Amino acid sequence: MTIITCPPDCPESQAAEALGDTQTEPSLDQVLRERDDAIAKKRAVEAELDTCRAKLRAVEAQLLEVLEEKLRLRQEVEAWEEDMQRLVRQQVESQLQRESQSAPGAPTDPGTARTPWIRFPLSRWGHWR
Repeated sequence: MTIITCPPDCPESQAAEALGDTQTEPSLDQVLRERDDAIAKKRAVEAELDTCRAKLRAVEAQLLEVLEEKLRLRQEVEAWEEDMQRLVRQQVESQLQRESQSAPGAPTDPGTARTPWIRFPLSRWGHWR
């Protein structure tokens, strides 16, 4: 395209106009509107970015709370598992002691009786703890 800078009544301008080869320059008002539109879009995107960052911080805080709760519950489960193992071990020792006292020829010292170590799987996915 050719940009004509001569006055509209010059022969080159008239010839170019007849051929449809002229380009009108955008007006100052149009350029200012485009600039204002671009600034408005930029501000809208920045506001949306701020909103997304705030939501991200909120989700991160929730995740941290959930992880802390999971850790607390895991510690409770481990304590419960240890208590159950101790209880079962005591019951087995008590049973073995009663059996050894009632059985003829059995050792009378409960310390010589072998106490099995019992562990229970607590996970529903089959992992042993």
